[in-house]
Amino acid sequence: MLISIITASLNLGHLIRCCIESIKNQSYSDFEHIVIDGGSSDDTVSILKQYMGVYNLSWISENDKGIADALNKAVTKSCGDYLLVIQADDRFVDHGILEKVFPFLRDEVYDIHSFPVIVDHPELGRFLRRPIPILWWNRFKFIFPHQGTFVHRRVFERIGGFREDFSIAMDYDFFYRAILAGCTVKFYREPPVALMGGSGVGTRLDFLKRRLREESLVQEMNERNPLWRMGQIVFKKLYHPYKMWLLPRLKPTRKNRLPFEPSSKLKQEQ
Repeated sequence: MLISIITASLNLGHLIRCCIESIKNQSYSDFEHIVIDGGSSDDTVSILKQYMGVYNLSWISENDKGIADALNKAVTKSCGDYLLVIQADDRFVDHGILEKVFPFLRDEVYDIHSFPVIVDHPELGRFLRRPIPILWWNRFKFIFPHQGTFVHRRVFERIGGFREDFSIAMDYDFFYRAILAGCTVKFYREPPVALMGGSGVGTRLDFLKRRLREESLVQEMNERNPLWRMGQIVFKKLYHPYKMWLLPRLKPTRKNRLPFEPSSKLKQEQ
């Protein structure tokens, strides 16, 4: 079974080599890696050229309309049965992780398999983010760690790709539509799949405002049940001010700063 790993990149040459190495060295060999670069002006392209012919990598570098556009290009080029997004600032937790998750994917029964990730937060340190195994909760908060979630090709055939009018919440929109379409989901508590980078995000209020705004738009565009919409409006009035109040007050602690080692001792995100 072929697994397609897709990556969108723009001017992340200082990070993409670690991403590539973590993919190239996987013990599971039946995969392809597709990188869609948005026309980087740094050394990203020269790094990609170094890996041509070294493993099953294909890439293009050209101007695009953002992350969603790049991911859609990668989906179109891909041939895998399951697809996984690993961005340029992410990397697999170890060289055997695809081999570990393959037995769960092999029978292709579920449309979506969602595993934990380790978040490398620039202020809060590293902590474990598990998927939330309650489908209806996705109507209020995103329940899938995208870099730990394998999506079968038939999902894209059923609902289409990522909406390009979202600059941040295209993943939330995609999985919202997938659940509404009745796609089947399997959740896992272990193992964590990827170390999820946090470049450019951190505790930036401007990013949080845009994320919350786009998530609200996802709900408005997709939810047709008036009772759920009423609940979303109430949730927004309570949750959004709380997040805006909380974010500037988050402080790093030694407890949070964990070594890069998948473990049940990793802090579970609340």
